[in-house]
Amino acid sequence: MSKRRRSLPLAPTRYTPAVLEGIADGERAALAPSLAARTEACAVAAAGAALARAEALERAALTAEPPDRPIACRAGCSTCCVSKVLVLAPEVLRIAAHLRASRSEAELAALLDRIRAADAATRGLSRLERAGARVPCPLLDERGACSIHAVRPIVCAGWNSLDAAACERHFAAPDAVPTAPMHRPSYEVANAVLAGLGWAAKERGLDAAPLELIAALRIALERPNAGARWLARLPVFAAARDAEWQEARRREA
Repeated sequence: MSKRRRSLPLAPTRYTPAVLEGIADGERAALAPSLAARTEACAVAAAGAALARAEALERAALTAEPPDRPIACRAGCSTCCVSKVLVLAPEVLRIAAHLRASRSEAELAALLDRIRAADAATRGLSRLERAGARVPCPLLDERGACSIHAVRPIVCAGWNSLDAAACERHFAAPDAVPTAPMHRPSYEVANAVLAGLGWAAKERGLDAAPLELIAALRIALERPNAGARWLARLPVFAAARDAEWQEARRREA
């Protein structure tokens, strides 16, 4: 896990950096066999198992260390759905497979148009610039709810807020107002699972760089062989690698 993650103010909590790294290592070992199979179906299954594990650990964290107030997130609340979301390739492949299986040809074409428009409007933006641009996620439905909730990215599953009004204030002026208070243990365990998925992929020689969700999903939907190319260790998702994350890693080195 990154130096930045290890420096987060976790105390007092049972979810110490060592515990989080242990979670990541456990997920690496659990997910490695699926990725070793080198089939797209197995990569998709690994992403599904990782999301399920993240959700289970989040529930456990909420029970073990309850927040001082209820989680404010609710279905249809899309305040944070203008954020930059980073994903790993297996997650993108799972979302693309879900969309192909659940949408008609016309629906998929219309969605791809929205994805392309959102990608064009947000490509290369920093986290704060992205929030300030207020470009809604093209995967929201007409009610403002996530249309892929069952296969959503682990980052989305882990993110939470204890104050909906504070979320609204932050996203109205992201460069001036801090993010809303959150239940950090549940967020951290989800990110530890994501780190384990990336770790397992990297050990197999696969591209494990964080990808910007919309750019990566555009590639996956435009190129039906994206999964095969990723498994062949070809840089099919290179254009979706997040420059801001890469620069942060260079500064840490």
